[in-house]
Amino acid sequence: MKKKVISLLLSLTMLTGIITGCGVNQSQSAADALDEQGVTEIPESASAASETEEAPVEAKELDLSNQVDLVFYVMGDAPQDEEEVEALLNEKLLEKCNATVDMQFSTWTDFQQKYANEITAQNADLIYIANWLNYGQLASSGAFEELDEMLKTVTPELTRAVGEAKLNMCRVDGKIYAVPNTWPEYVCNGVKYREDLRKKYDLPVPDSLENLEAYLLGIKEHEPDQGLLTVTTEESQAFKTGFDAAWALNFKYPWVSNNGLDYGLAANYDTPTEVYDYWYSDDFVDDMKLLKRWADEGFWSKSALSDTNNSDAYKNGLCVAEVAGQNPNKQVTAIADFETAGQGWESEYVAYGETNGVIYPGHATQNGTAIVRGCKDPERALLVLQTMLCDEEVNAIVQYGIEGKHYEVVDGVYKNLQEAAGETPTFPYEGFNTWNLRNGGTKLPQATDVKLQEMFDKYAELGLKTKFANVNIYDGFSENYDSYSAERSAVGNVMRQYLAPLQAGLVDDVDAAVEEFRNKMKEAGIDKVREEYTKQWIAYCEEYDYK
Repeated sequence: MKKKVISLLLSLTMLTGIITGCGVNQSQSAADALDEQGVTEIPESASAASETEEAPVEAKELDLSNQVDLVFYVMGDAPQDEEEVEALLNEKLLEKCNATVDMQFSTWTDFQQKYANEITAQNADLIYIANWLNYGQLASSGAFEELDEMLKTVTPELTRAVGEAKLNMCRVDGKIYAVPNTWPEYVCNGVKYREDLRKKYDLPVPDSLENLEAYLLGIKEHEPDQGLLTVTTEESQAFKTGFDAAWALNFKYPWVSNNGLDYGLAANYDTPTEVYDYWYSDDFVDDMKLLKRWADEGFWSKSALSDTNNSDAYKNGLCVAEVAGQNPNKQVTAIADFETAGQGWESEYVAYGETNGVIYPGHATQNGTAIVRGCKDPERALLVLQTMLCDEEVNAIVQYGIEGKHYEVVDGVYKNLQEAAGETPTFPYEGFNTWNLRNGGTKLPQATDVKLQEMFDKYAELGLKTKFANVNIYDGFSENYDSYSAERSAVGNVMRQYLAPLQAGLVDDVDAAVEEFRNKMKEAGIDKVREEYTKQWIAYCEEYDYK
């Protein structure tokens, strides 16, 4: 089994580059909890478990006589006051679970390789999981402990708090391998743009392909030296390999670059089992000609395919819009950054779903926690997870640090004391990067969360109008490419070599470049890949009644 995991992780490392509450009343049904979040339709298979659920069971009594020291692996960089906060956290965990946690951090440098190493070496006991970290593939290959039985017998409180519907969304091959956080979050991709420049030159809101083009052309006309888009070749999610300016096409389709299917296949949200071909369609040719025109207009650098991603370009005024990898949280950060800069800049945001009509909250597997296979004590680890997520006192330490030193609560709102004093926070908000431990019932809002909640409320209202009301049908799908791994690798190479230049508009003849790309795809074995992938996708849709 370990050999299988290692093989999978090596493949993923080569092929990829890179949230509703424990505060819910425990007698409340999962359906009622989701209804509060605006989710009014639950797929039959997702709700089946709760419909047939037996009377709640009491947690079995664990033997806590021996102290267990666990490693909890999370993403990103460690806060300056990590050790001090961890000491207070462990003081509480020793009282409640006779256990400690050693928080270990990936840092953002080569984080995917480090994440893979943690799992293959089985150094961690608890680990952050996400669909963008290939949760499904890792779970199906034996990387994580099965949780079904333990959730019933060890932590029924956790099960009731999260809800059967959310837990069922974490199933892979019928088994639960992760526990999601309990805070509903909309992470709708879209365009973040300079509103001050739009108003200054009376330009249209960039809420469609046509208006985005007019917005950028208008700024180019009035400020020819101003950078417009900073874009690069992107390999962020599993096999989303191409040029990230193509994300703008999500104004036209909801699936081009961020959600939906891979390998140039498409399935509309309303008819997900009706899979069709995008790469070999006339739409694809037209879209590539649009991107060619944008490249010729100088919307991005001609060296974009080799440029290193500059994550601070927008913050520093080097570009006026970002079209890839954006979400409401990043918009709120941009607002704060611009206020700090004091340049009079304004940031606004438009989600692609506001135009294409498809919008939904993040999938349950967007931020969760798994127990690594080989964990020294899986039952204790799950008890610790329940405590860190559901115990209000412990959760506050994990998420905010030490009250009175790092933060205070003013009128129900979080306030960082060091930031308020003009100092750099030594433990900022969610300083442990434990987005997987967000508790929807007790989460302290920041001042900026007022704007964020306004965005969430708007998206939730739009999401209610879709066929699967506020349900993310895409991100729960987990591909198994064991039977076509060689062809998949070849297809990835073709995407890098031929698709990315097409999307970047760095070809002389679009029609000829499209024909060459298509021919190379056939040679790489795209037909076999698509046939097997489509079978899996349709089976997934049927399992969750996405029809």
